Amino acid sequence: MAEQQYWPALSRRLARRRLIGGLAVAGATLSVAGLAGCSTTKPRGAATAPAGQAAGGPQQGGTYNAALATNATLDPQTLSQAPTNTLAGAVMSRPFRYKTGADPSTITNHDVEPDLAASAESPDAITWTIKLRPGATFHNVSPVNGHAVEAEDVKATYLRALKLPNNPNRGALGMIDPDQIQTPDKSTVVFKLNYPYAPFRGILASPAYSWIFPREALAGSYEPAKTMIGSGPFLVDSVTPDVEFSVKKNTSWFESGRPYVTGIRFAVIPTQAQQEAQITSGHLDDAQIGQNDLDMMTRSNPNAALIKIPPSTGANIYTQQGDPTSVFMDVRVRRALSMAFDRESLAKAVFNNQYVNSLFVPTFLGKWSLKMEQLDARVSGYYKYDPTEAKMMLRNAGVTNQSFKFAFTISSNSSADPGRNNTAETLNSMINAIGFKTTPTPIDFAKDYIDSGKGYRQGFYPKDTIVYGNSQAFTEVDDFVFGYFHSKSTQNQVRVSDPSLDAMIDKARTIVDEDARLKAYLDIQKYVADKAYIIPVGWGLGFWMVQPRVQNYQQGSTAGVAVETYAKVWLKA
Repeated sequence: MAEQQYWPALSRRLARRRLIGGLAVAGATLSVAGLAGCSTTKPRGAATAPAGQAAGGPQQGGTYNAALATNATLDPQTLSQAPTNTLAGAVMSRPFRYKTGADPSTITNHDVEPDLAASAESPDAITWTIKLRPGATFHNVSPVNGHAVEAEDVKATYLRALKLPNNPNRGALGMIDPDQIQTPDKSTVVFKLNYPYAPFRGILASPAYSWIFPREALAGSYEPAKTMIGSGPFLVDSVTPDVEFSVKKNTSWFESGRPYVTGIRFAVIPTQAQQEAQITSGHLDDAQIGQNDLDMMTRSNPNAALIKIPPSTGANIYTQQGDPTSVFMDVRVRRALSMAFDRESLAKAVFNNQYVNSLFVPTFLGKWSLKMEQLDARVSGYYKYDPTEAKMMLRNAGVTNQSFKFAFTISSNSSADPGRNNTAETLNSMINAIGFKTTPTPIDFAKDYIDSGKGYRQGFYPKDTIVYGNSQAFTEVDDFVFGYFHSKSTQNQVRVSDPSLDAMIDKARTIVDEDARLKAYLDIQKYVADKAYIIPVGWGLGFWMVQPRVQNYQQGSTAGVAVETYAKVWLKA
């Protein structure tokens, strides 16, 4: 059986990994697999009041200690990745943001609330009138000098996003007509879209697209790649690449009285094991915890709160479908590849059964995420482990004994990530078991995967390469569906061009009625699952550990955590 070929080796690696995890507390610098955020779970010996339910009023002061896995860049329109957007969330603002609450599941509803905008109204989903809140100002730094946030700033932000050739997200803003953004007065922006787009408020709340720049950025009065200026709860204080990014409280923030903390120190800590060690030593206020380290970490931190929410991203296999000579143009080859993966065994060995066997849109999006049980029996069979059937499919397709590179990402700030390596090596072995000959090929996340919008993430890789990588942590189903599958998207990672799928997506984007829109997006996901355009291998549930001194901790979206979470916390003396 194919499982016997790879499983003993993985078990030995995981046994060693648990030992390494125990040593991490003493300062080892090796990592476990990265996980994405899931109802509150109380660890053994945890404090009676979970984070967010402390008695007494807020206290002012103190520095919050958080971590970034890699360096952040200062211009979120030229590199939209989690560290950059996390920093932007501290310094900049969006028209809307997502509601959070003491219940960690609140964020999964993705309900929007005002940030810079007081309202966004439309009679037909084409003409949208945005009213800005009064009293919001940019930071008092040159050349902006604290001027009010006005309609012209919002307009300039989206014009810049659509003009920048190296903005990887500009294709997702295709509903915006740059010539039809009007500013009738300083507090009003009117967008006349190219077509009805019901979830436009989601665009305005997106931490991938909608950090509002001062109009001086479009005018070229300063260089956003070198200076981050916004209207958010914090200002950039210092930047030390590979060490830390520090922000300080914006005392002029429009949310009176907040933030409560005087600043945030974002330490650059590349591996999860290092972050776990740092929270145990008291140098971090929160950190993501690996499933296999939960027992060790709860014993080491008996008073900390443990929070989990469904994963906001997924792990997937991407193949080149933009080259007509690629073998992956044949749906039988893609389906066979999907059937090579023993997802249940992966869940047990790598994720300690803290795992979601989801399809492409992650379960963090709730009802908008298609579940495996919603597939019909024929299609669901393509996502079950069946190496015998996979081999037969490949023979029928005339694809046997072909050689491929199996590319997977490692951080540019660490020499290796053993957790990522273990999972990649296991998936690689499973692919080999159905007859492919694959060579594991580590690639650098920043240099190769992102590469300023010209990397593997945007589909720039050869046809003889199979890519294992995460999906982007979007907050709107259309971002996933359009971004990864529409032929006009600049984020189409597999370069699929399917007119029928394009038409389905184009229609879904115009539907105003929510029930009809929900059905349309679920139907799109069913179509994509049948075609196996992208092959999900699931993703582990994520666990966040929060120090007992942290009060009013409200779980936010991955990229919006600074304003949705850190701007609300206070630190118990």
